[in-house]
Amino acid sequence: MAAVKLLKILNPIMFITFLTAAAAVTLYKYPVITALHESHVVYKIHEIAGIIFILLSILHIILNWNWIKSQIFGIKPQSKKAKKK
Repeated sequence: MAAVKLLKILNPIMFITFLTAAAAVTLYKYPVITALHESHVVYKIHEIAGIIFILLSILHIILNWNWIKSQIFGIKPQSKKAKKK
């Protein structure tokens, strides 16, 4: 149950970092302000947001690993009674 609560926080943060990285690369390729295209600040924002997004994605996969096993690999989770034996 703690994983579900953590995912409710993690998923919006992942979304924001993805949008930040996407907006930064868009501003770099199609600059609204010419100074942004020549600036390395936009590139650094894209780089940092991308790294954070990758790290959060790894954590997201770890937290959802039981679901991935059951849905993708067809491995059903053991019942709590079977784990106690």
